[in-house]
Amino acid sequence: MIRAGIPIRPRTLEAVVSSLATCSSTLPKFGPFARIVPRKPSFDNPSVMQLRSRRVTDLCARAALDLLQEARAFGQQRTERMYRTMVETLLMQGEILVASLLFVLLLKDYEVRLREVVTNEEPGGKDYVTHGHLNVTLPPRAALRNALYPNPKIMGKILDTIDANREPGASSVASQSVQSLAIFAMLLDTGQIAQSRVSSLVASLYRYPDTTTCVWILRDGVLVRVRAYQYFHEVLQRLIDSMSSKDPPRPTPRLNGRTYNSLLSYALRHRLSPEMASTVLHHMCLVRDPPVAPNVVTYNILLRSGTLLRKMDICTRTLAVLRAGASGLGVETVVSQLSPLPQEPQDVASGSIDLSGAHGSPSGAGNNSAVFQEAKPCDYDSAKLDRPTTAPSTVGFAAVLQKVDAEAVAFPESLENPPTKLRPDRYTLSGFVGYLTATGQPHAVAAALFKLMPELAIVDHPARGMTVPEYTPKRLNREKAMKRAVARGPYVYASVINALAKAREVGLAERVFILAQQAERASHIPGFVPSVPPWRLTVHAYTALLQCYAAVVHRQLPRGKLDPRYIGTTVLQPHEADWRPKARHHQHGYAQFVHMMNEQDRQRHVKTKPQLSRHNAMLLYRSLMSGGRALLGSLVRNSKVRPIHSTLPGKMSSEHKVQPDARFFNAALQLFAPRPKRISKRHRSAAYWHHRTEHVARRHARSGTVPRKWSPMLDKIARAMVATGFDVPVGYRPMLVAKWGEASFCAQRPRKTHMYSPYAFPGARASDRSPFRLPTFKTRGLPIRRMRHRERATRTRATETGP
Repeated sequence: MIRAGIPIRPRTLEAVVSSLATCSSTLPKFGPFARIVPRKPSFDNPSVMQLRSRRVTDLCARAALDLLQEARAFGQQRTERMYRTMVETLLMQGEILVASLLFVLLLKDYEVRLREVVTNEEPGGKDYVTHGHLNVTLPPRAALRNALYPNPKIMGKILDTIDANREPGASSVASQSVQSLAIFAMLLDTGQIAQSRVSSLVASLYRYPDTTTCVWILRDGVLVRVRAYQYFHEVLQRLIDSMSSKDPPRPTPRLNGRTYNSLLSYALRHRLSPEMASTVLHHMCLVRDPPVAPNVVTYNILLRSGTLLRKMDICTRTLAVLRAGASGLGVETVVSQLSPLPQEPQDVASGSIDLSGAHGSPSGAGNNSAVFQEAKPCDYDSAKLDRPTTAPSTVGFAAVLQKVDAEAVAFPESLENPPTKLRPDRYTLSGFVGYLTATGQPHAVAAALFKLMPELAIVDHPARGMTVPEYTPKRLNREKAMKRAVARGPYVYASVINALAKAREVGLAERVFILAQQAERASHIPGFVPSVPPWRLTVHAYTALLQCYAAVVHRQLPRGKLDPRYIGTTVLQPHEADWRPKARHHQHGYAQFVHMMNEQDRQRHVKTKPQLSRHNAMLLYRSLMSGGRALLGSLVRNSKVRPIHSTLPGKMSSEHKVQPDARFFNAALQLFAPRPKRISKRHRSAAYWHHRTEHVARRHARSGTVPRKWSPMLDKIARAMVATGFDVPVGYRPMLVAKWGEASFCAQRPRKTHMYSPYAFPGARASDRSPFRLPTFKTRGLPIRRMRHRERATRTRATETGP
């Protein structure tokens, strides 16, 4: 009918396309050798740019695509719903490349329509994607009126699928994902995406990991094969360079605010270039007509990037702008609780923040007038103290560090004085807490915790810190408080728990963690907070709490937090003696320690003071170890931690598994495994530990002896490592080989460790090659090691004496 020229109503054609696209022609087969989906064709040839229906393995989807192409060729009226349904079907079946080429065809048809009707100009450039590259014919002039607008939402669905399958590998879906992303990168590079909403595309490009995967692109009109990672960053580099040039080779596309924010994040976080960030801000606020006003996301990016780059001038100028809208999130309270640091660290970490009125005294702690005072220029920042001195002729990453020190972000007038009042959001709060933690002031978060999160009062826990909450559970509506807790999201809790762990406030960190778990469960209740999607607590919160447990157990505490009686922390306040548990939180962790201490105080003491001190120290040790065991079991077994108590109606709709990473297992080893210095005081090679493991195995086969340092928790952690995809560190294998028998210490399915580090970072290198830890990689901040106290003192004396 279509070829005969019979007009078909759009609804009829849409119904036929939808019915073909939604049904599957491949029936499931059963048996050990059954293949549900046939093998995909290879994409390692220049024909990947051609839109061919025979690439689609499902016959019904292939028929729907052919019908859509016939309707296009004969000028039949089509609807956006047809293409959206077709694209969704192709994405569901793993045909990402065909879906991308179909959207590109829709884009090119609309471009021809504009050129024929409006400008009547020919496309320019050898690298332009044309209908010939797609292996399709140009639409007839009469059919141009039915060319549809390429809705960016369709491209957004394709990019979401690409991001979900961006793990490089030999699979067909991974190959299609990276090739599809390369096609969109070509369109962005040549300016053929005449849309302002390309922020998701920019984010997908700079999030692609550093691999050796190659893609096909157009270069001087010829299809060539290049490395995908390098090409994606070259495209973004040319896009930013076009903003600074008065006569760029390709005109800068018209961008919106979200795209500018994505480019700003790329310039600071991946290129480590304040100069590129200044170019983006200048084009956004001054060059673009009309200019784009910066929003709170812009300031969140500047605050977080300045913290990671150790550029305190960026942070303080950003905080100075945010001071007007800070009262709604409790940030004002946190700043008012700041206490002065020693003279040298204050100049380095917070020298550009005016802390007047916050001197740690009771009067100063309640003074909220010194909030985000005007930024003062700092003489030097902390990055200059930790970085090696480099000559002007340095090359490599040392030159990048030197450039970061020398450059500064230029704030346009509209960025210094925004035309509208900004309202900080939850990301502003998490960024500010991270800034305080990075500058050595996590105690400010602990001092103002209950003013920052008043909903902590609904958690039955003894830890209250230095202040008593203003609201009690009787006066605080539990449902409203839980809704506020759900609205905060997982990143606020992860940053606050990390700050409390750095401040060694184990009780407060445990209390925040319990509230975060309750909020996580409440977020999955349908309709409880409609504006907040269900979320899960990140693995960073689990890791931070485990590290805090380990620090207290091993007495890695400041001198002011060591108590001569309890051999613990001074967070055990006098008002905690009257605490009576109402929930099950007292069964693990710090709450168990407080509960057992209160029970002990009610009994008559028959022990001497040294005996009581040793008993209390062992009580603290066992309590925190029990909290660590519950925490480890929560993440490994995909179950909730035992101290969860929620009276909210409804049940969690679905359980999400948080995947443990290398840092989590390192924290677990730090808490439960024997100290490395007790195993071997000398540095040993990997070959030594392999020989040691074989020797212990032979001795166990002869006599059946088990190493004394073996423990059930160490065995459990090691088996969880292997099941998760990690190899057991070689230093612990001699202690485990007697119980493992024929089991392997290496993972059967090793986890893919693709690097998602910034582009400006040097080559991937493990930050820790100890035989007692899993190797970890630097992915945020600056990849420079911390300076030891002896090195810092030597450099300080050299600076004071002069040449």
